[in-house]
Amino acid sequence: MEINWLQALLIAGAAYLAVSVWPFGVGYFTLYRPLVGGTIVGLILGDVRGGMAFGAALNAVHLGFISTGGSLPSDLVAAGYIGTALALASGLDVDAALATFGIPLGVLGGFLWYGRMTLGSVFAHWADARAAVGDTRGVAAINLWAGQGLLCVFYALPTFVIVYLGQRGLDAVLNVIPQDLISGLAVVGGMLPAVGLGLLLRSIGKPRLIPYLVVGFVLSTYLELPILVIALLGASVAWLVVGREAIPVPAGDVSERPAAQRVPRRVLWGAWRRWVMFLHASYNYERLQGLGFAHAMKPVIEYLYPDREGRAAALKRHLTFFNSEPQFGAMVPAAVIAMEEERAVAGASLDESIHGVKSGLMGPLAGVGDSLLQGTVTPLLLSMGIALAEEGRLLGPVLYVILISAIVLAGSRTFWSLGYRWGRAVVSRVLSSGWVQVLSEGAAVAGMVVLGGLTTAVVHVNTPLSFAMGQMQVSLQGDVLDTILRGLLPLALTLLVWWALVRRVPSMRVIGWIFVVGIDLSYVGLAGGAVPPLFTREWVAFLRGEGWLLRLWLPLAVTGVWLGFWAWRRTLDSR
Repeated sequence: MEINWLQALLIAGAAYLAVSVWPFGVGYFTLYRPLVGGTIVGLILGDVRGGMAFGAALNAVHLGFISTGGSLPSDLVAAGYIGTALALASGLDVDAALATFGIPLGVLGGFLWYGRMTLGSVFAHWADARAAVGDTRGVAAINLWAGQGLLCVFYALPTFVIVYLGQRGLDAVLNVIPQDLISGLAVVGGMLPAVGLGLLLRSIGKPRLIPYLVVGFVLSTYLELPILVIALLGASVAWLVVGREAIPVPAGDVSERPAAQRVPRRVLWGAWRRWVMFLHASYNYERLQGLGFAHAMKPVIEYLYPDREGRAAALKRHLTFFNSEPQFGAMVPAAVIAMEEERAVAGASLDESIHGVKSGLMGPLAGVGDSLLQGTVTPLLLSMGIALAEEGRLLGPVLYVILISAIVLAGSRTFWSLGYRWGRAVVSRVLSSGWVQVLSEGAAVAGMVVLGGLTTAVVHVNTPLSFAMGQMQVSLQGDVLDTILRGLLPLALTLLVWWALVRRVPSMRVIGWIFVVGIDLSYVGLAGGAVPPLFTREWVAFLRGEGWLLRLWLPLAVTGVWLGFWAWRRTLDSR
């Protein structure tokens, strides 16, 4: 497939939108995800089904993806947009393209993220200079336009160059790669989604919830129920387990102030819109969400403090370090607005109280929000979307985008309203009520059921190994494993990866071992490829005909390189 300059430009623009402020606060949950990004790239290149399939497979690997505190396990924009474009241009099947492009580009793309976060720290000092003279518009402009310019340089430009020029060298590169290695990479690609499932199981799963995973596995493997039906059954099971107890409502009187002492609704909700859109416009390592917080407060500061000195002091208060989960954390700026109202009306200094509320609330709310929204709800909805996309149904990414957008925006608006109504007391009321724990437990139960149904759909492991028994040839897969438990190998691999991650084995090390084992097994006939079944006459004749040293050079080399790299890392860690 040839990618022309216009298609490359459109893909670069889509990659920029995935990290930009313009999708009204839902870009990180929608356009940023490979399931959606791969579908968009497929639409641009005229192969929606192929792009959606690659995006779904890649997203399955990153199903447990959580970005907190400025950290980024892997860059999903580089993997999803550039990876899908190169995968479609190469003509490789989904599993081979996943191992060839998706994972390496995600790792390399992380350097773009670190560069953007480092250079973005400069903008915080530009904003300090404008804050010193009370220039609210200047602070907002720096947060928005400087941040978006940096994103164009770090995402749109590299995407265009790599997609437009890089795909022209694909044929030459693929011609030198041995076909056996491509077959091995296809085996690796089929096994890699077990890492995403394992990460998510580590996040939401506890050993006592394993029966719910088994329920989902049986519903999918033996009853072959659609993933939406499995999700509904999972929600029903969750209701039976934790929903019989009424969810407690946070108690406490709402502090109602006279209308003359409150900001108008247009100002309050104008601040919310800026919070939703511009919080991460200039995300950087020095202040994280500090510039975005001050930008959100712009209409409130302008309304409450008409004098330049008052605006300068307010901007300085809110340009400090801040970082929280945007939806649950929306309670913090809303509560601060209520305190700013008190400060402006009473004329008393509440600076220390405001700083105390911000620093005291951002951590607990970030922990709750990240674990519930990023760690449970988003992967749960992604699982349904991935399963539908694996069936070739465009409903998968579309339904995911609609549901997650509704949840994100409704949650942010609800918590903003609560924060403003209850002021500084909101967090103690919400956390002490226990409803967060109830929702988390119910989401975990439903999530385990869905993940069990997703295991056999996205993890592909089988063996053509057979052995002679008298006059009969017995297939290990069809005659033994499938009779014990159909889908045993995908389930076993997923649980093994989960166990390794629980034992604190780094996920990149697990991925490395999957590369080694997948390629090695493909060469000895355990996981696929053209090699005859292990230890048969055909296998012995095959090795004699090809030369066993020549035949096994690649698995030996791959294993040796990985063991050498691991030993080198352990040496560095011990110093």
